[in-house]
Amino acid sequence: MKTPLRIVRIAYATAVAVLALTACDDQGKARDERDTAVAYVKAINDRDVPALVKLSPPGNEGAEQAARELVGTQGGRGLRVDDVRVGHEFGPDTADARLRATDSEGRPFSETLTLTRRGGTWYVALGTTPGSTPKSPAQTSRP
Repeated sequence: MKTPLRIVRIAYATAVAVLALTACDDQGKARDERDTAVAYVKAINDRDVPALVKLSPPGNEGAEQAARELVGTQGGRGLRVDDVRVGHEFGPDTADARLRATDSEGRPFSETLTLTRRGGTWYVALGTTPGSTPKSPAQTSRP
């Protein structure tokens, strides 16, 4: 018969293992902001919609549609990442990753990604957070 302490230890070990795996990429390696941006480019190059969706925060609405649109407009260009610069202007759990890349024909490509960290894992902001209110662009009214 299992003792309550043993059950708690097993549950704790399972929880730690699950948390460790969710903060890792497919090879079990921790994924930082730069790794997330590079994985984004790889998914676009491979026209891999499911991989892009996995890079978005779990539960985001419209992530699959956004991923399909990205693959449709940017996919298959053979982008090679030249540089990724990460900034944290809005706190430790939000980052901007400024990508510079070159496509297979030698043309420059640049994009700034918004990244968010949830539970220790970095995600590309695709789609919208469930229950969020759509924001309208900032406007200036004339007096």
